[in-house]
Amino acid sequence: MARKLPPLNSLRAFEAAARHLSFTRAADELFVTQAAISHHVKGLEDYLGQRLFERLPRKLMLTSQGAALMPVLVDALDDIANAVVSLKQEKVGSLLNVRLAPSFAAKWLSPKLKEFWRLYPKIDLCLFHAHHAVDFEREDIDLAITYGRGDWKGVESTAIVRLDFFPVASPTWLANNGPIIQPEQLLNVTLLHDADPYCWNEWLRQAGVKGINNKRGTTIDDTNVLIQAAIDSQGVALGSTPFVEDHLAEGRLVKLFDQVLITDYAYYVVCPKTHLQRPDVRAFKEWLLAQV
Repeated sequence: MARKLPPLNSLRAFEAAARHLSFTRAADELFVTQAAISHHVKGLEDYLGQRLFERLPRKLMLTSQGAALMPVLVDALDDIANAVVSLKQEKVGSLLNVRLAPSFAAKWLSPKLKEFWRLYPKIDLCLFHAHHAVDFEREDIDLAITYGRGDWKGVESTAIVRLDFFPVASPTWLANNGPIIQPEQLLNVTLLHDADPYCWNEWLRQAGVKGINNKRGTTIDDTNVLIQAAIDSQGVALGSTPFVEDHLAEGRLVKLFDQVLITDYAYYVVCPKTHLQRPDVRAFKEWLLAQV
């Protein structure tokens, strides 16, 4: 029996506008004009004989009919998209776009990837590096590994590496500025910071050290460069085991105190739940969790 359906463009326009509650943002996503979105939505409303939006001044709201249609349409479009991706993968092989935090990629993931390629030779990885969280609606990213608290909206996140923090310095720096025996001695040294002062604040508070202006010193927004600065005797940095254990073992860095800060920050594997319907995304996530 022939299906009686409205035009697909009208359904896509409504779904995007309902998701954003904005014709303008829907137009940006679909690379059309705002007038085109409005035209498609009006055509869908005429087809159904129902209003799908309440058009209020500076505000767009779903009617009860629009709210009822929205989840059904989201599921249907996701199913179509996933089926198309699966068919393309069967034809040309699987290409997985992964966004990574640079330091995590260099120190933790890169040494392990050869094992992934051995297990999954038909999955090709395209690795992108950035510090900010992924906007999965706007970026062509299948899965990401992001640093934070795991509280991102609209995605499923699983912690894979939790970090500890402790002060480290090079032997040369200690020879010139040490010995450093008590945390209070950090009052007189150059601290090396990452972009977020939270960890130094918390470590110093936990150690009972007051009076340090931890805004002074050098701020470096990449962990690899930050650790290298400590190795180069530029000051004292907070190190984490995954990033400094080799340097500690080989004598390039020294752990100054036994006191360790544990936070609720971690590296998370993150993606929309619908992406996990793809076998390659699911395989990569499961492999990552197995490495922990």
